[in-house]
Amino acid sequence: MCGIIAISGVNLDIEKYDTDSMLKTIKQRGPDSTGIMKFPHCFFGHQRLSIIDLRGGTQPMQSKNLSITFNGEIYNYKNLRSELSAGGIVFETNSDTEVILKAYQRWGPRCVEKLDGMFAFVIWDNYKEELFFARDKIGKKPLFYCFDEQKKDILISSEIKSLVASKVFIPKIDYSAIDNYLRVMYIPPWKTVYKNIHQLAPAHYALYKNGVTTITRYWQLVYKPAHISYEDAKNEVHRLLINAVNKRLISSDTEVGSFLSGGVDSSLVTIIASNLLSRTLKTFAVSYRGHDELSFAKQVSEKINSELFSIEINQADMLELETIVEYFDEPHADTSDFPQHLISKLASEKLKVVLSGDGADEIFLGYKWHNRGTYEDLFDRRMNAICVFDDESRKELWGSDKYCNNDVILPEVFVGLNNDVEKVEIFDLTSHLPGQILTKVDRASMMHGLEVRCPFLDIELIEYVFNLPYEYKVTTSSQKHILREILSLYMPRDFSFRKKQGFGSPIWEWMNSENVKKYIYDKLGQTAIIRQFLNGEVIDKYVSHLYTESPKHERAYQRVWVLLCLELWVKNNQQYL
Repeated sequence: MCGIIAISGVNLDIEKYDTDSMLKTIKQRGPDSTGIMKFPHCFFGHQRLSIIDLRGGTQPMQSKNLSITFNGEIYNYKNLRSELSAGGIVFETNSDTEVILKAYQRWGPRCVEKLDGMFAFVIWDNYKEELFFARDKIGKKPLFYCFDEQKKDILISSEIKSLVASKVFIPKIDYSAIDNYLRVMYIPPWKTVYKNIHQLAPAHYALYKNGVTTITRYWQLVYKPAHISYEDAKNEVHRLLINAVNKRLISSDTEVGSFLSGGVDSSLVTIIASNLLSRTLKTFAVSYRGHDELSFAKQVSEKINSELFSIEINQADMLELETIVEYFDEPHADTSDFPQHLISKLASEKLKVVLSGDGADEIFLGYKWHNRGTYEDLFDRRMNAICVFDDESRKELWGSDKYCNNDVILPEVFVGLNNDVEKVEIFDLTSHLPGQILTKVDRASMMHGLEVRCPFLDIELIEYVFNLPYEYKVTTSSQKHILREILSLYMPRDFSFRKKQGFGSPIWEWMNSENVKKYIYDKLGQTAIIRQFLNGEVIDKYVSHLYTESPKHERAYQRVWVLLCLELWVKNNQQYL
């Protein structure tokens, strides 16, 4: 796992770019080493977190006319290496980086279809003088790009802050993207909060040549209903999950640990990992007094005899919140940002790589709204469940409907879908998962130089589960039913089928404490910077409703939290208003 930058242009003058600052801003992603590579029309920079081929995998890497800077891990690189070697291609290292480079040499852009892993990389062809960049199918690894003020050069990086550090352009805030944030608490993964900074969407690659960028989608889920018995489906899901965990364990030359919240997803991943290892597994948990699943994490840890490290959080630390909001580069208001940051910090003190249970809720339909109401209105319930400020509320905040939009949904990904179940799954995999969940996981972990691997995001597993019958995943009494059944093979049934709690912090309770209440009134009061573009009286109304009115609106806490996180972000970026 690493941080990467690339700059290219027909008449490139690399001296006008502050490449040292660009690399410095992402050094925490890869603190082990720094590398650069220069060509007349291209510059590569790389911050490395050494995990595979610790000595030979130095980047940027060059082979003949091709060079690469790469962030991520390729789990099937050994199989691809064997296939390429059989075709006469010679390798000089044991790294997955060289496998990507040689795969591009053999198959061109279509090489991304063969890659099993999480990745964002850039390849420069010095003969053709063209730049190729790509992002993994689910969007686990980020990739941002922009152009200089004259639109002659393209700049690419793992994080927005690195692009801004180039000092060749001024970011321009996209208020329509902030409208998306007010609605769903995140910026959709095919855009950014800036008009002139772009994000390559998951499952896409791009080719930049002679000042022209061509973007192509290379993968998407296809619905092919599986006709299989429940027991056979359960056995196959179990097999695929074991395989997914195993791939993420063996593709590392350093020790791998596991996050263990005590919930269904992390417990299952951790137990399978422990069974596959011949050593004691290090596990990591967060505890909230009166609101945590630490007792369940301890049950799992005792069963597998893992080494459990935990951190207790008793109240909201506003300074820590400010730290993570600043690092995220964009507005983001998941209540689990805070604990994800702290548990990642804890784990990074022990090792470089951990497994996690992220993605299971989206793939196996694990949220509470998945088994409420009728089958036909499932998509509407899904969208309502994540809508913090509805259309009228956002219009009131803006003072007009100038910035209100519905860009949290990509209509084209719904083409050919037959029902609301498919729509929900596609929305979760193309918007919510990469925009909300994976953004949180990547930024909160990489700010500490920690790589997080998610077995539930294994493409073979996703494609299989997507095509299973709805009733295998959701019943009238439980979500993720088939997954809970698999967990019950390892743990007692009452453990596996207990009520879902989630990883988010008890922020609603903390917001009632006097110190946080005072903090909120101060940050969202008359000097709040967001009042420059949002209606101050409406902001006051939401804060007042939270603390003085009863009964409260069901979204009262969430709305104030979203406004608070926005204010903290704007404070760090007010020069771009």
